[in-house]
Amino acid sequence: MHGRFINWADFSANLQLLYRVVMDRLQVRLKLKMPSTAPGRVTMVGRSRIALLLMLLLVGMGPVSHVHAWRWDEDESSDLDETEVQLQSYRKRVESGIPLHERIVALDRLIKLFQIHKRDTKALEDERAQLVADENAIQTVSEMSRQKAQELFQKAFEQVRLGNYKEAQSRLVEAQHLNPNDKIIGDLRARMDAVVAVTPVAPSNATTGDLVRRGVVQYLQNEPSKAMNYLLYAQQKDPGDKTLPGLVDLVKQAYPNETSDILDARLNLIDQKLQRALEKIYSGEYLVAAKECQEVLDLEPENALALTRLGSVYYAMGQVKQARIYWKQALALDGSNDVLKSFLQQSESEADRAPAQALTYKVVKGDTLQRIAEKIYKNPNSWRKLYNANRQYLKNAYTLTEGQVLVIPPAQ
Repeated sequence: MHGRFINWADFSANLQLLYRVVMDRLQVRLKLKMPSTAPGRVTMVGRSRIALLLMLLLVGMGPVSHVHAWRWDEDESSDLDETEVQLQSYRKRVESGIPLHERIVALDRLIKLFQIHKRDTKALEDERAQLVADENAIQTVSEMSRQKAQELFQKAFEQVRLGNYKEAQSRLVEAQHLNPNDKIIGDLRARMDAVVAVTPVAPSNATTGDLVRRGVVQYLQNEPSKAMNYLLYAQQKDPGDKTLPGLVDLVKQAYPNETSDILDARLNLIDQKLQRALEKIYSGEYLVAAKECQEVLDLEPENALALTRLGSVYYAMGQVKQARIYWKQALALDGSNDVLKSFLQQSESEADRAPAQALTYKVVKGDTLQRIAEKIYKNPNSWRKLYNANRQYLKNAYTLTEGQVLVIPPAQ
């Protein structure tokens, strides 16, 4: 209640009236409790106490300029009951803006309070029912938006595989509009924007076009090494295509730490990898040699020399049967290779010198190093062996990409 200046005439009259009322009541009480006192009389001590009480009342009011003059006609019983107080509080919160689910929770509490006080709850229950219907409608629309966004995401990736990057970008823009909080869609959209800035479609040339499509897919799937292999090889196949250097630079900029050891782009990529594989075989680094051969076969599936050296890797690992499979494939492509014929003749009667096991493993959805170690070694605690053999190709020990190829070291 705000203070105001006192109208002293009104204040004096009210004070005198208060004094008379108090005095009259005291006299009545004294008549009942103190019969020895003369009727209609109040002692000087009593008057002094009353005067002191009124003075204390005035002192407690504080500065005179801020005292609110009390009036007899003011209503002292204006307090609202609990239900009205809570209802008004709820309305104020609604006006300030609160989420639908919070309004529903608040209404549930109000309805229970009204029921306790035996008040009609129909209006509150109707309001709650409407809010629940609104919330369900919003959730339905949101779920439909997420499903539609996922469908557009899948269609966008189909366009990426076809080399239609501008079309894929349009699908991703629409998907992101429907589900702006999906980080995967947002990240892919950003990468696709960068690709489209270089070229809206893959090259029309059958050979380089396929290499570019595969390279861009690997780039979008966070496989920079494989992406660089495809794109560098395409660039060497068609040095006149001005868009290919831009795609190579795009991958290098996105993964500066993971593409620093890429082979010299000025030299033939296949020859460099085959030479590296041969060096690794001689130095006993069979796992690295196998990976180099496999990457050559990814680019040229019918490369007889890569098949020959991959067979040699398996033979050096003691897996003679697997080595003969690759040598036979190489001989089918190069029937005049006497060295291959000699290898096959000499190894025909040999048995594997070590337990047969896969030298490489392709990661499937849900794989972890522990799960792969359980499959290969029957011991999940051997995951560190896998990590140490592949650490130069892995971001960390916890991140694997579906389709990624790991080299598998021997159990011993």
